[in-house]
Amino acid sequence: MPCQRFLPRLCLAVLALSLSATVSAQTLADRLKRTVERAATSEVERKVDQETRRVTRCALGDERCVREAERRGDRVEIVGGGAAQAGASADPGGDHPLIAPYAGSNLRERKYDAYNEYQRIVGFAQRQNRTERLEGRLTRLRYDNPRGRSTFEIERNYRDALAARGFRVDYECQRRDACGSIANPGWNTINGMNVGIAGDLRYFTGRLAYGDGNAYVSVAVNPHITYVHVLETAGMDTGMVGVSADALAAGLAQDGKVTLDGIFFDTGRATLKPESNPSLDQAAQLLNQQASLKLLVVGHTDGTGSAASNMTLSQQRADAVRNALLARGIAAARLAAQGVGSTVPVASNDTEAGRAQNRRVELVKQ
Repeated sequence: MPCQRFLPRLCLAVLALSLSATVSAQTLADRLKRTVERAATSEVERKVDQETRRVTRCALGDERCVREAERRGDRVEIVGGGAAQAGASADPGGDHPLIAPYAGSNLRERKYDAYNEYQRIVGFAQRQNRTERLEGRLTRLRYDNPRGRSTFEIERNYRDALAARGFRVDYECQRRDACGSIANPGWNTINGMNVGIAGDLRYFTGRLAYGDGNAYVSVAVNPHITYVHVLETAGMDTGMVGVSADALAAGLAQDGKVTLDGIFFDTGRATLKPESNPSLDQAAQLLNQQASLKLLVVGHTDGTGSAASNMTLSQQRADAVRNALLARGIAAARLAAQGVGSTVPVASNDTEAGRAQNRRVELVKQ
């Protein structure tokens, strides 16, 4: 039956509600559309602003420049400070060539040492951080993270990029309490990783072959900052401080043997590098000053590799030093050579620093 005949008022009410709902739905759709359009416009404007606003170039460590640029709303671009010097000690500036930063990160701090020691965090147990002491060319970088990126995403990108180059993880941890970053002493005291008190912390450290040696890379990520520390074991300028004939003579007189510092070989090889010449010259000078002196040249290796290969390599290196002294006019009857492999260590082979000490050539009085 027609609605108007029996319940005209009710019909009018239903019709009004229906029309109101239709109008409300249409209004909501219009509002939603306008909101989406405004958001898209804002994002475009933000990107245009990001690309077109003025760029201020600040030298590394110039915090005043950075603060003033940010106050003006400028984009900040960090550039390496100072002119590079020639040689292995030259600071290349900027990011480390081994690993690019996470996209959108801002390099805020860079510290470079041509040769220094470094305490690598390799564990945390019984409320104590475990560290490994390393020596070499040290680069320490601190980046501001881009907004809207999780520590998981940033850390995973660094790890994947390094893995593609043969990186091997030695230790990793997640969260401040498991990593021990604020234990006593904290990471900032140990190696300069000032990761703060944020609970959301991710850290890993490992190594890979790089140049003539290894590179040890440590990465720590909190919600705001990423630290990237790179220690290259083959980074020291050589020939800066050499042995002297007098020092060699004193060592032989006191102990009957002395380490011939400043002797350099490529990894796994027995060919003397040119930077060994100053020390070889001093050893020859010693023998010329003491005409009756006879020496045994003893080669040592670290514990890496098999015993047989280490014995062979140490003999070859001892022979190389003996031959270099013969070439400097020393009589063959005054020199003998013997390799002992890794059988006579002077330090632990569990650390890179210890292995470096064990790789040596000694002169023993006959």
